[in-house]
Amino acid sequence: MGIYVDIIANETTARTTETQMLAGNTATAGKYYPKFRGKLVKVRIKVTPQAATSLCQAGYVKLIQEDWDPNTIIFAFNGFGLATAPQVYGGNQADTDFLVDLAVAPDKPIDTLLFENDSPVTPRIRVEGTFTK
Repeated sequence: MGIYVDIIANETTARTTETQMLAGNTATAGKYYPKFRGKLVKVRIKVTPQAATSLCQAGYVKLIQEDWDPNTIIFAFNGFGLATAPQVYGGNQADTDFLVDLAVAPDKPIDTLLFENDSPVTPRIRVEGTFTK
């Protein structure tokens, strides 16, 4: 059994309605295709500011895959206040981890939707997955 970590989705634009995220580490909205058949065992939501004027109080990411039961899973996260110096603590305090046990396969894409509450301004959101194969 091997373990690998990959970026499932990312977003650099504030979203106040549910919006499909950018696929993987690309700049194009779309679905993420797992590299191998196996399990998604951990989801990490990384929330960071892009500028001193950035703001993101909270939000959630939905992962959607038609074979999961339930097929939509919501991962809520806390954000940060106005990002004047010092910015987000200088570490991984803005990371939120979720342990999961979800089957994945290259022919079973994962869709992502993002929603950020409370007047978000230029946050960066990354959804990182830890997979086993």
